[in-house]
Amino acid sequence: MTIRLDTILLFALLIPFIMTYRISPGETPYWLFGLIFLGLFLYLLLDLSIFKISEKTRNLFKYVLLWLLIVFSIGAAFYSAIIVRHQTSPVYGVHDIIIQQESAIRFLLHGVNPYATDYFNTPLKDWHYSDTEINPALYHFVMEPFYLLFSIPFYIVMAHGPPGFFDGRIPLLFLFFALLIMASKLVKEPSKKLEFIILLAFNPAMLGYTLEGRSDIFMFTFLFAGFYLLAKNKVFLAGIPIGLAFAVKQSAWPILPFYAAYLFFKTKNISETFKNLLPFIITFFLISGPFLLWDYRSFLNSTVFYLSGSAPNSYPISGYGLGALLKEFNFIKDSNSYYPFWIWQALIGLPLMIWLINWQKKENSVQKLIIIYGIFLFVFWYFSRYFNNSHLGYISMVFITAYFWPEEKGKG
Repeated sequence: MTIRLDTILLFALLIPFIMTYRISPGETPYWLFGLIFLGLFLYLLLDLSIFKISEKTRNLFKYVLLWLLIVFSIGAAFYSAIIVRHQTSPVYGVHDIIIQQESAIRFLLHGVNPYATDYFNTPLKDWHYSDTEINPALYHFVMEPFYLLFSIPFYIVMAHGPPGFFDGRIPLLFLFFALLIMASKLVKEPSKKLEFIILLAFNPAMLGYTLEGRSDIFMFTFLFAGFYLLAKNKVFLAGIPIGLAFAVKQSAWPILPFYAAYLFFKTKNISETFKNLLPFIITFFLISGPFLLWDYRSFLNSTVFYLSGSAPNSYPISGYGLGALLKEFNFIKDSNSYYPFWIWQALIGLPLMIWLINWQKKENSVQKLIIIYGIFLFVFWYFSRYFNNSHLGYISMVFITAYFWPEEKGKG
């Protein structure tokens, strides 16, 4: 037997990770490196037919070893990052969305609308954004409400019990492991299961951003759960986690026309489509509605207009998309000014949407839904006000998911 692809992937992705990121709060003990290297060596040996065991047992051992390696590398890295931050400073080694989330939770628990207040009297003011400009996040909380609501139980348990402090990456880590568990349940073929878990866990385009606390995995876990239920033909129930994903982060929103088309192509019936959309609609508005009613101007300014450049102190034009290109060639003079990117998105995005839905109609499957979402999101982001590094990482995760998604029987 030759060395399998999952083994090569594990060596190629795990080793750079543990050599780049801290996996202990202090000096990394050699016993921890030793355990990880021993696990890698045993994983390799299982490919070489040295052990006279059945293929089923071999795959089981590899599966257990892989989970141990994930815990002792990624789990240890999260633990270390959280402890060192607690020992050092609230702004140390963490993305600003985590700092803001923690403050927003405290605001909410004290009856203050997190969308209608500023963050100048919070640790966010000390996070280094720029030597010359003020962080616009000090004026707006961009995330949707479920990003806060899901994290509140973790905050209460951690802040009022051991360990006595809360880090917003704890619920993120919980969802990260939930995503890996769902992925392992989804794919049945043993070698593909291992490859999928390795690429989701150690994806170098994504893992570093997750470790610093960016929220893509937080949202994608709920979206993945929706895909999983669609694949199990639980179409009605799938709307609940998809609605939750929409209530976490706006990067889920571009899937809406394709999700609706998927439901319609399943039944070819408008009333059935609407019925299957109800759990999604109810879930999203039950979570977002109270905040919209609380102060609709502040809520929309923070979650919609802030990103489009239409609110005071909007998110600046940034990243690697059309906005950066226009700025480089001086079509846009000021990164903080308004520019109508929606025109480009409409001119390019609407014809693309129509073409993608027609393509979707020919083979209406969850795998194609994921691929179409990834393609459309890529184009939508490229022609938006911002197209940042973590967005590219997120898109890579979407396409990894699509690649490993099992084919469905009786596609509708």
